[in-house]
Amino acid sequence: MATSIAEDEKRRTQQGPQVAQASPTGPGGAAEHTKESTPASRGSFVFPEWQKSIEATTNFFAATLKDGLRLTASSLHDHANFLKVVAEVKSPSELLKSYLDLVERSWSRSFSEGSKLLDNLKIQQHQR
Repeated sequence: MATSIAEDEKRRTQQGPQVAQASPTGPGGAAEHTKESTPASRGSFVFPEWQKSIEATTNFFAATLKDGLRLTASSLHDHANFLKVVAEVKSPSELLKSYLDLVERSWSRSFSEGSKLLDNLKIQQHQR
């Protein structure tokens, strides 16, 4: 068994240089093909109108994501303040009042931020 492993190693080391010499480097070979596919020799596949559209869409999604994250952060801040207030509540009526305040702030903020998102969408549609 040890002799077959040694023989396999010898075959691998002997085949390595032969395989490297067998690869085509002349006309139509791999070396010439890589020269043709360099980025400098290829033409641009993106039309200017497409590039503008892609940039506008990217900017719109970035603005929407930013507004969405701002809404999420403010919502989390409101919930953290609510929990702080709940920890200090002494009666059920105070708990109900603080909960109703949280709901009112959340709905108000959601509608105002949602209208901003829709306004951004309308602006994006008019720019096209």
